[in-house]
Parts: sequence; structure tokens; C-alpha cells
Amino acid sequence: EEVLQEDIKRVKDFYQGQGYADVAIDFTVKSDELRPFLYIYLEIKEGEKYIVGDVSIEGNQELPEKTILANLKEILPGKVFSEEALKRDIANIQGLYFDRGYISCQVQKSTSLNPSTQRVDVHYRIIENDVAYVDKIKIRGNVKTRDLVIRRELRIKPGDRFDGSKLRRSSERLQNLGFFEEINYDTEDTPVPNKKDLIVEVKEAKTGTFSIGGGYSSVDRFVGFVEIEQKNFDWRNFPYFTGAGQNLKFRASTGSVAKGFDLSFTEPWLFDYPISFGFDAYRRQHERETDVGYGYDQTVTGGDLRLGKELSEYIRIDGTYRYDVVRITDVSSEATSDLQREVGTNSISSTELAVTFDSRDNVFDPHRGNLLISSVEVAGGPFGADKDFWKTYNKAAHFIPLFVNSTLELRARAGVVKAYGDSQRVPLYERFYAGGADTIRGYDERRVGPIDPVTKDPLGGEAMLIGNVEYIYPLLSFLKLAAFYDVGNVWAEAGKLGSGDFKSGVGFGLRIKTPLGPFVLDYGIPLDIEPGETDKKSGRVHFSMSHGF
Repeated sequence: EEVLQEDIKRVKDFYQGQGYADVAIDFTVKSDELRPFLYIYLEIKEGEKYIVGDVSIEGNQELPEKTILANLKEILPGKVFSEEALKRDIANIQGLYFDRGYISCQVQKSTSLNPSTQRVDVHYRIIENDVAYVDKIKIRGNVKTRDLVIRRELRIKPGDRFDGSKLRRSSERLQNLGFFEEINYDTEDTPVPNKKDLIVEVKEAKTGTFSIGGGYSSVDRFVGFVEIEQKNFDWRNFPYFTGAGQNLKFRASTGSVAKGFDLSFTEPWLFDYPISFGFDAYRRQHERETDVGYGYDQTVTGGDLRLGKELSEYIRIDGTYRYDVVRITDVSSEATSDLQREVGTNSISSTELAVTFDSRDNVFDPHRGNLLISSVEVAGGPFGADKDFWKTYNKAAHFIPLFVNSTLELRARAGVVKAYGDSQRVPLYERFYAGGADTIRGYDERRVGPIDPVTKDPLGGEAMLIGNVEYIYPLLSFLKLAAFYDVGNVWAEAGKLGSGDFKSGVGFGLRIKTPLGPFVLDYGIPLDIEPGETDKKSGRVHFSMSHGF
């Protein structure tokens, strides 16, 4: 009977949400004489459907009535009236005032049925009270993380008036650190009536991982690995080494076609100044495997140094110096000169400058905002080494929140690379490639663009343009559906960027969060003939699973 009463309440709530505030529901239960069944009959008296009539406001001095009415979403003349919708719009009004420092603002409502129109007139009475200012900021709940790491992400400071937009942005920045499971705000009274202490309450997440495991992807095949990472590292905090917000990561992997190691360190605030510093050291080997787009064995040994600085709330600039030694072997004897000339060992010395605009609400699971990246890299020339080329890469992503917490993501990428000086051509391993899981799904890995006419191995190109549209719909907290459309191409010469012969694909997929790590499964259907083929292929599965078990 308790379950039945809960279901009746849901039905009643539904009716009231549709404007039937006086709905009455009764039920009777009858048994089946021949079978062990019970039949439940609901008797519903809907009553009148209430519609919003006039909406009026009084008591507002800080905000004009026009601004307040524009912020109402549900209680509007001609719309369905419900108590729940009324509560949500009251919260909208309070939010407007909270954003301007009126954190003690009260909104009282009164409703009346207008006998002449048979509609519900709504009247809001606003008691603004005084603007509140931040006195002290108190951090609570941080056991491992230093107070300074949290305070430097806060956009609101002591002495500021309370500002809802600054508090929301502070919460986003703290969430993007990846150190906390929960972030909450509260206030405490002080002896001065219009000053409040701001309480920042955090619940720390696990930031250190040690993983021994494996995975399989349609690009690297089977991979086994060992990985140690501390996202909240502190090299001075012996013996725990946590709390300063640094990032340290080491990963060693071996697999059927790829193996190597990576060591990475990043200090986001160098000497407590808002300048990031980091370095990477790596050795990566990939064996010849035509099915995943490699017509040769490749070994890259090198490292880089990184410096970065935030220029504004959403804009940052990063500079990177990279030095690599690249060795190419085991090219097919039947290959054309384009592949044969790459055999040997060469060094690359380059400097890259990148500008990033990032307004995403959550870098790990974005639902709204934009990501824009533009970079220019120069190798050789004044930096020495064997290869001279310049490269520019641009990326744009726009996230649109839709119904039921679903998200539409629009992405575009464009790149151009060109040799100069003593180099006659861009090295094979510095060109652009497309096709496969990360670019244009439905096609073989790296097979969209120029290919060797004899071995059918991809040669890459000097120009790339790719667009992606992806819709993500959450079914459960750990399971999401995806539908996508990909389009783009790679051209042999930089001057032919966007000149045509685009390849496109559509498909659907799953995004599953498991205890072993994220699992991504996509089924892409090519809409065009793949380079080097005579007929259009059927769909292709792209999948990957990584992280430890």
C-alpha cells in the first residue's frame, strides 16, 4: 500500500504541474476470483486547470521591474500555474539579488483567483535588505590540500561584496583541479551586520593512483601498463608528498604494437607566482602495422620544458621547447620514395607558443562553454637540429546544454605544416593524419588523406581540416549514449587546405564509467569511399578501455 500511495502522489504531482491544483485521486482495489491478481482502479477528479494571469512586483529598488520579469521562466501570463513552478521562479528572483550581494533578500508571494478572468494573479513582495560584504574566508574540510591551493582559485576576496557569479566561477575552478568530490559554501555572522564570513567547505577526493593493468584499443591493440600519478603532489612534504597542487605522473607501457614510458611534472604556481612550469621526458615506440596506419617502425626519444601564464579569467598562454630524436626503420622494400626517404635517425628542436581560451564549466565533463586553442610551432632554423618546419594548429569546441542534462558538442580542428630552409619536405612523423577513433570515425586509422600508391600505407599531409558534431545523452550516472557526425580530410599540400574531397561518417556509441576506467565504444559508418579502396566499406567499430585493474 505504501508503494501505491507513492505512485498516487506522483500522479497527483504530475497533474498539479500541469495546472490542476485541485486534483483529487481516489482508488479502489478489487481481487480476481479465478487468479491471484489485484486490480487497482484510480478515480481522478481533475478540477479546474489554472492559468497565470497578471504578475506584479513591489519592493524592488535595486533592480527595475523589467529586469526581474525578464528573469522569470515559468510563472508568466498565459502559462500553466503550479506551486512548484512558483517556487522555482522565486529562487530565480533571489538569485538575481544574490548575484548583486543581497544574500539576505526575501521574496514573499501571494496568489489570488481573478473572478473576471478565471486566472491566477501572482504578486511578489521583495524585501531587499542590505548588501553583504565578505569579511573573512575560512577553508574547511581540506586534510591534505594546503589552504593556499584553494584560496588562489577563489575569484572572490575579503572586502568584496558577495557575488553569485564569482562564487560559481570559484566552484568551477576548484572542481577543475580534480582534488575535491564536493564544494559547498556557507556564511557566518560577524559583529558587523552587513559583513559575513564566507565558509568554503570541501570534501577531498583521492588524487593519488597506482595502477597495474591493461587495455585494448582499435589504435594500439593490447597494452599493458604501470602508472603512478599524484595530481596533488608536493615534493617538499616528506613523507606524504601531497597538498601543493603539483602534478607528477609516470607511465610505462608495453603492448602488441606500441610500448614506451612517459614522465611528467607540472608546478601550476612557480615560486607562488601565477606562472606554471613543467617538463616531460619520454620514449615511445610503435611497430609497423598497416591496420593501424603505420607503414614503418618508429622510435621517439625526447622531452620538453613548459612555461605558462593566465592572462585573464579564461585566457592563458603557454610556451614549450621540445627536443626529439626520431628513428624510422622497417619500411617495405616495395614502398615509394616518399616512405623510403624517411628511413634513418633525425633530431627535432622546436619552440611552440599556444593561446587557450577555456570557459567550460567542467573540464572533465563539460556541458556548457567554449574551448579555443591556437598554436604556432617552429622547428629547426635558429633552434638547430636536422629538420626545419613550421606548424600551426587550431581547435575550437562549443558545448551546448540541452534537456535531461544532455549535451551537444561542436568541434573543429585545422592545421597546416610547411618545410622551410634546408628541409625540402615535412617529416612523415610531423604531418597530419585523419581517420579513426579520434578524427573521422568509420574509416581505418590514419587512412583519410594521401596514401602510398604501392603499399597503401598513409603518408599524411601538410593540411588538415576536421569537424565533429556529437550528442551525448545520459542514461544512468555511469552510462551515456552518443550519436555523432564527423567530416574532414587531409591534403598533401598546405595550399590545398579545404579544397574538397571531404570524407564523412556517422554513427553512435557508448560512454561507460567503470571501476577499471572509462570505456568508449563507437560504431562509425563511412559515407564515402576510403582512399585506396574501390568500394565503400561497411561500418567500423572503434573502442578503447584503459586504466588499472
